[in-house]
Amino acid sequence: ALLNKFTVADNPAKYALYKRYRREEQVYVCKLADGEKPLFLRLLAGPNSDVLSFVLREQQTGEVMWDAFSIPELCNFLKILDKEEEEQKEAIVRRYGAYRQRLEEALREVRGP
Repeated sequence: ALLNKFTVADNPAKYALYKRYRREEQVYVCKLADGEKPLFLRLLAGPNSDVLSFVLREQQTGEVMWDAFSIPELCNFLKILDKEEEEQKEAIVRRYGAYRQRLEEALREVRGP
């Protein structure tokens, strides 16, 4: 019903209801368990929405179903990951090269002519 209200066209299984609550100045967000009843929890929490609120968001399973992809798609993922890895390596080399250069300049200044 919520997905229809907000005109979400994606698969409903992609979404879950999360509870957001505050405890000692910390804000926690966790997925509602199957047995939990949002209305009951809301009544127990009282009228203050800062204490407890609910958020509809995409589920975060963290697992990728690699079997669902074709071999060309998987090869493309590998190419993208290899490219990103190479870019990260180059960025690290540049960063530490510049750092090394600054250190060497500082050492030369300290040692003098």
